[in-house]
Amino acid sequence: MHAYSKKNGFTLVEVLVALLIVAVTLGAGLRALSQATDLSGALDQRMIARWVAEDHIALLRAQRIEPKEGQNEGHITQAGITMVWTETTEKIPNSPFQKITVRVHNEQADANNLAQVAVFILQNPP
Repeated sequence: MHAYSKKNGFTLVEVLVALLIVAVTLGAGLRALSQATDLSGALDQRMIARWVAEDHIALLRAQRIEPKEGQNEGHITQAGITMVWTETTEKIPNSPFQKITVRVHNEQADANNLAQVAVFILQNPP
């Protein structure tokens, strides 16, 4: 019998497998953290875009001017982000209401809508 028959440590294969498991776990954790950070930024932009749309509709209501049928567009900067709003006004047949839809997106030409708010406003309010 050998005097060193007892194991006193880990084999190289065991150490490599443990390092592989740690590396895979850390990589997955970093990826999840990166996605959470990206999602947080996107949610911030959507929240600000929603505010822009709601502010625009509040302004239309406060002015009490009947919007013309068609489409208007404008730029606004909030929280250091420049956004484009598009207002679409359409009359509803056989109804005293107009439908106003405000869409907000980034300045980029091919940007998707970050927010969309639609309201019905009474034409010629008393």
